[in-house]
Amino acid sequence: MSKLNICIDIDGTITSPYHFIPYLNELYNKNITEIECITYDWEALYGMDMDTILNEFHENYLHSYEEAKIVDYAKEIIDKLRDNHNLYFVTARNQKLTDITTKWLHKNGFAEIDVYLLGSDYKIKKAKELECHIFIEDNPFNAMQLANEDMKVLLIDANYNKDIAHKNITRVNNWIDIEKFIESVN
Repeated sequence: MSKLNICIDIDGTITSPYHFIPYLNELYNKNITEIECITYDWEALYGMDMDTILNEFHENYLHSYEEAKIVDYAKEIIDKLRDNHNLYFVTARNQKLTDITTKWLHKNGFAEIDVYLLGSDYKIKKAKELECHIFIEDNPFNAMQLANEDMKVLLIDANYNKDIAHKNITRVNNWIDIEKFIESVN
């Protein structure tokens, strides 16, 4: 079995793709459901520019990052993968979220995995630097960017990423599918 370098996004991959929706609904007095969340574009969903959304969200709901729950089987499968592969968390989260992110990762048993907070959806440079073989992602924009650079992407299926396809993107429903895919590569 060859050792793979696997990059893993955090929000929407090891946590629910819809984790932030209740908080944003409360902040903007909306009732958007998971089914209605058909775009990754919070500006389109909430009618505000992204900088305003993030500033207001971080001012009022920073605690939401600490309250995120790990999706089924992510912890167990990541633990198994870590035994045979190099794993890295690569997230668009801003550097200002370093403390809250690392505390959450430690609390949930991911302390031994390096984390890179890029502050941007542009993940190609870091993925290349880490010689990434597989990138686990939910953001359709990021998935397409990575796939266009000939990187294998496992795209966690969500209502907001249904309309993308690429020869380098494999759609997965859950972490069991992820584990099966990675086993098949080896």
